Amino acid sequence: MKQRVISGVYVAIVTIISAYFGGVILKSVLTFVALYGSYEFIKIRKEKFNYLLYVIMAVSVLLMVYLHDYSEIVFLLELIVLLTIGVFDENESFADVSAVFLMSILLGYALYFMMSIQAINKFMFGYVLILSMLTDTFAYFVGVKIGKHKLNTRVSPKKTIEGSLGGWLFGCLTSLLWAYLFKFFGYPAYVFVIASICLPVVSEIGDLVFSLIKRYYGVKDFSNLIPGHGGILDRLDSNLFCIILFGVLLSIFG
Repeated sequence: MKQRVISGVYVAIVTIISAYFGGVILKSVLTFVALYGSYEFIKIRKEKFNYLLYVIMAVSVLLMVYLHDYSEIVFLLELIVLLTIGVFDENESFADVSAVFLMSILLGYALYFMMSIQAINKFMFGYVLILSMLTDTFAYFVGVKIGKHKLNTRVSPKKTIEGSLGGWLFGCLTSLLWAYLFKFFGYPAYVFVIASICLPVVSEIGDLVFSLIKRYYGVKDFSNLIPGHGGILDRLDSNLFCIILFGVLLSIFG
């Protein structure tokens, strides 16, 4: 537990500095996340590391983040290349290359929206992070205290319905208060009412999806990069889904 707390503090410091200052610092962190997150996902799939798939995924994610206007071309080319590999490489199945493509899209869009949201307002970036963090934290504590009914034993045996509801409630109210204190960042209030209601749900779904991925590949964590927490993807699981949905909401109502 001590190591987990210490690691969590370091992660929080890096996150706060990146979110507050943005610029080169944020881009450096996002680049590292793209490179190492791609490495983690390629590594958990098989005992033998496929360097070609790693390069394809990492480059696609980075291009998505920094050349977003060409994202459709990037992902179309990645899809063609990955399917070609699936056809000619007997060690890579259709499911294998499809999983790489799906994770590329998820990671690429999330990192792009991280940079975009921070550029709009650094405290709005904090809104998404706080919402996701508190949803996860209170879901755990409420589940431990009063959780009795299992949410989904096939994917995550420890999660409960009571914990999920508690996480949603605290995440919703706290994030809405944060947005209110900053006058909803210049957006209509209803945008953040919708976001604060929907994002905690998406956050918990994201957590379950990544648990499903790890269970499918038979691993406990994506890596041991962050002692007590796992890897980059373990820390970002619910955040990725939240950030993408929030970015979409801003695009619709902006």
